[in-house]
Amino acid sequence: MLDKMTIIDDCWIWTGGRNNIGYGMVRDGAKMRTVHRVAAEMAGKIPQPGQVVCHKCDNKLCFNPAHLWLGTHKENTQDMMNKGRHYTPMLGRTYPKVLCEHCNELVGHTVYKRRHGDNCPQKIKE
Repeated sequence: MLDKMTIIDDCWIWTGGRNNIGYGMVRDGAKMRTVHRVAAEMAGKIPQPGQVVCHKCDNKLCFNPAHLWLGTHKENTQDMMNKGRHYTPMLGRTYPKVLCEHCNELVGHTVYKRRHGDNCPQKIKE
């Protein structure tokens, strides 16, 4: 793995392949795995069920074991929010609503597609 790295500000930056969300990927036998998880395991940081490998440096391509810690998904999300790295595209805005053609109720556009639409109580009665 060390042949596909460059060091920037103590981060070991993966220069090999990446997945669709920007994490470094490496082949481990027949399957692909994230580089930071493999590096953590090689350093003795074995995630238990319910744990993920998190970055102290917030760099998806970093696989320096000193920058990696084990935590739950909730702890990782809280770390992200504490550092102000969460994405809130509609913060302070009103979410779009859709008028149901069956009951004339205004429903959030994402709720309409997933839960309301064909499941509208009025449509079921019809």
